[in-house]
Amino acid sequence: MADTNSTAPDVVGNPDASFWRFSRSSGWDLTHTASSPPAGQRLTLTTTTAPITIAAAKAALVVIDMQNLFLSAAMSSSSTTRTDTDTDTDTKLTPGLAAEATLLGTAFPAARAAGIRVVHVTWGLDEGSLAALPPVLHRAFGFRAVARDGDGEEFDEENGGTGPGGDLGARPMPDGTSVAAGRLLMRGQWNTALHGGFQDAFDASQHAAVPQVRFHKERLSGFFLGRDGSAGRGGGGPRDLVEFLDEEGITTLLFAGVNTDQCVLASLKDACDLGFDTVLLRDGCGTNSPDFARLMVEYNARRCWGFVSSCEALAAAVEAANGRV
Repeated sequence: MADTNSTAPDVVGNPDASFWRFSRSSGWDLTHTASSPPAGQRLTLTTTTAPITIAAAKAALVVIDMQNLFLSAAMSSSSTTRTDTDTDTDTKLTPGLAAEATLLGTAFPAARAAGIRVVHVTWGLDEGSLAALPPVLHRAFGFRAVARDGDGEEFDEENGGTGPGGDLGARPMPDGTSVAAGRLLMRGQWNTALHGGFQDAFDASQHAAVPQVRFHKERLSGFFLGRDGSAGRGGGGPRDLVEFLDEEGITTLLFAGVNTDQCVLASLKDACDLGFDTVLLRDGCGTNSPDFARLMVEYNARRCWGFVSSCEALAAAVEAANGRV
């Protein structure tokens, strides 16, 4: 048992393998180094519990599903894309678009300044993974819920039309043009392309010292590896993602994207189970689920799977670290 009166940091985990250090005065050290201080820039982020210190060179910002399907106004039939307008001059961003603004305006500049890799993970089925898709995902994307009278806890379901692999057809854009949205969830289609500013940021980064990268997923989780560990092998799938992170020496993953309680949660939990340190950036996430769903994710993210921080905290940590240089 650790000496609670000692000021020396406690080693948490296996000192010969993977470990953190904890100090009452400074919080958690997630740099995974025996030496003090480790090589490279250290960033200390505030969280909803104790502060965490990470090594920028060992961190990645993992952005889940920020693609046209979930963010574009052309897909306004989806509850994740509708915009609530209070007046003609006062428009409230959807949770997904609010997360987009925070990521592009706060987290991406901070990551770029610290040399933190940005990793996009989006839906991108191929014919093989479409054929292997379980019925529950055909239901999730091909059916819609119709609430019964009452408190909304119960609902009926009906076939919503287009399911995974189906052609979404032409969709109207806000400027009066239309776009061929392509086959739902399939790789190389408009609906699975990065949305707006995310695509611009991705393209601009390709000439940077640490370019952004993108991987496809075939389940809610971007880290789903299948029963035999071979799911998504090749073509930028989850096996490639995990191998890339390991080869880069990345141990800490900062999670953002949509939806907080669905694909972000599934990815964060699987990444945690694979041994990555996971941090939820809550202002970089969005969901249209009831608020109790978001609160559940944040509660368990800090209690069972890691920590809850924010894009603002990341930016402040980078600014503080650069100010010490």
